[in-house]
Amino acid sequence: MKKMMLREVQAPYTLTVDEKTWTHEPVILERDGQPVAALVPIAEYNAFCAWQQAQKRHGHRQTQLDAFEQERAAFEQLKPKLLRTHQGKVVAVYQGQVVQVGTDIAEVLDAVHDQFGYVPCYVQRVEETPRVYKFPHRKVVR
Repeated sequence: MKKMMLREVQAPYTLTVDEKTWTHEPVILERDGQPVAALVPIAEYNAFCAWQQAQKRHGHRQTQLDAFEQERAAFEQLKPKLLRTHQGKVVAVYQGQVVQVGTDIAEVLDAVHDQFGYVPCYVQRVEETPRVYKFPHRKVVR
């Protein structure tokens, strides 16, 4: 990595760097001994931009997953009451509250999107969860 000193003579700055330097390694620009900028090969810059976009998408995706998980938890909390009032129906939970009720999952989801836009919500049919029994071995008895 090369370091170059900037001197405030006049603006804009003129910087002369040989092609081998700026196409193969970063160049750190300093003013008064402090780094102020970096010149990097375009391939590194493009790779950085791609990484930065991926980080933004990942952060947005994680935010959406977290919001969805909150709505699912709210559904589970509301479920005992929903079993008494909406058993067999499909409900949509958004911001911790039931916002749509219907008989078809797709229709309920479409109604939520029409009302609130494409927001994270939890859509589920209200029904008792069957008890699952696990057996340690399979054995055929004749």
